[in-house]
Amino acid sequence: MVRIGEGSFAPALASGADIVLADRFFAPMLENSSVPVVYLDADEESKTLQRAEQLIVACFDAGARRGTRLLAVGGGVVQDLATLVSSLYMRGLPWSYAPTTLMAMADSCVGGKSSINAGKAKNVVGNIYPPREVTIDPGFLSTLSDEELVAGLSEAVKICFCHGLGCFQQYLRHFESFSSDPAAAPLLLHHVLSAKKWFVEVDEFDTKERRLLNFGHTFAHALESATSFSVNHGVAVAVGMLCAVRLAAMDGQRGEASSRLAAHCRVLLARVPDLASRLADLDEAQFEQAFRADKKHAPGEFRLILPSAGGGVQEVPSDDGTGRMKAVLEALRRVVAEVGV
Repeated sequence: MVRIGEGSFAPALASGADIVLADRFFAPMLENSSVPVVYLDADEESKTLQRAEQLIVACFDAGARRGTRLLAVGGGVVQDLATLVSSLYMRGLPWSYAPTTLMAMADSCVGGKSSINAGKAKNVVGNIYPPREVTIDPGFLSTLSDEELVAGLSEAVKICFCHGLGCFQQYLRHFESFSSDPAAAPLLLHHVLSAKKWFVEVDEFDTKERRLLNFGHTFAHALESATSFSVNHGVAVAVGMLCAVRLAAMDGQRGEASSRLAAHCRVLLARVPDLASRLADLDEAQFEQAFRADKKHAPGEFRLILPSAGGGVQEVPSDDGTGRMKAVLEALRRVVAEVGV
């Protein structure tokens, strides 16, 4: 069940949890909580199995037992760890989620996937264990920077573009309303989550249709690694979609919808401070290494999600030889030069 409403967080906190797992940023808001609160630092360094174990121990020390209800409060890092911890703790705790970032509200709160890092490998550990309830309070959006809003909108447009031309066009209309009036956030979120819900319902375990939502992500994960994570995930997805559009055009797949998506991504990225300087430090060798290691590829084969000429996206297998990698790097260079202007 997903609830969207201004002021909905307080009732969820009051009646929906026995233990809270929260981003430390919200400690002042939770200092008078009537239930124990376990805090974590919501950064990339926390997404490890070691940190998950520490959180399990903290939940045990706070009195969690079978049937204890866990409420997670925070963005994607909190969600990743809450998903894994709640699924493993005593073979599974019921949990609910209050997303506090636009990226989590518009995308990851529906679907129940966790992504945990191991060593230098990003997001190679994970499972699927959805929350029983999601409470989206748009009031949290006022705590976000422009860059964090761009990150969420990048994931939102990705979902809608993948769902089809009509869904993408409707997103653009909601985006215009939201840009002029933040009170329009619930309509935007409802539209995007309805599209995400379709992917989850037809392919819960990510084996066919849901794989299309990896659009932009193979480029994005490699970009994050190649910039030492100075570019956050959502912003990297917007850059990644531009790279995918460029690569598809190099393959002869051009279309009006792709052009409109590219224009929208450029509008979003223009709001990200110092992006050009962060991209200027990109390590191409590290990018190639991370791109080749992406978990979505098959042995000897790249599997990229690229835009179709008529709208929407498709999975495009190709050999992982030098020629294809050269084209990928050329698409990246062109996009970085374009965004850096």
